[in-house]
Amino acid sequence: MKKWLLMIALLFLVHNTAKSQVKEALQLATLSPTLIVASSDIKNYKKMHYTLSTVTYLGSYMITDSIWKSAAITLAMGVGKELVYDRLLGRGEPLWEDMKWNTLGVAQGVVFTVSLRF
Repeated sequence: MKKWLLMIALLFLVHNTAKSQVKEALQLATLSPTLIVASSDIKNYKKMHYTLSTVTYLGSYMITDSIWKSAAITLAMGVGKELVYDRLLGRGEPLWEDMKWNTLGVAQGVVFTVSLRF
């Protein structure tokens, strides 16, 4: 009888550990599009917009702990960069395509943070 109870307790512990490892693996898999974009032959500035938006979103999420606030902060920073740095300072050309890549980076961050809640 003791042997069976020990076996059940051991299986329960192994099952919970395996379940949490699968959960962590799935959460990391949600970040795989970032790796695909980084290793692709997409133009470098598009990769930079995507990656910086993802990192900015995740950083602001760690501070605010709010999906919507973090998305708003990150998109506001992207718009600010396009309007102030590119347009007003004349250091680049403001493009809607840059904002598309910023939005995709924010979406990637949202998918990751939503996966953390499950």
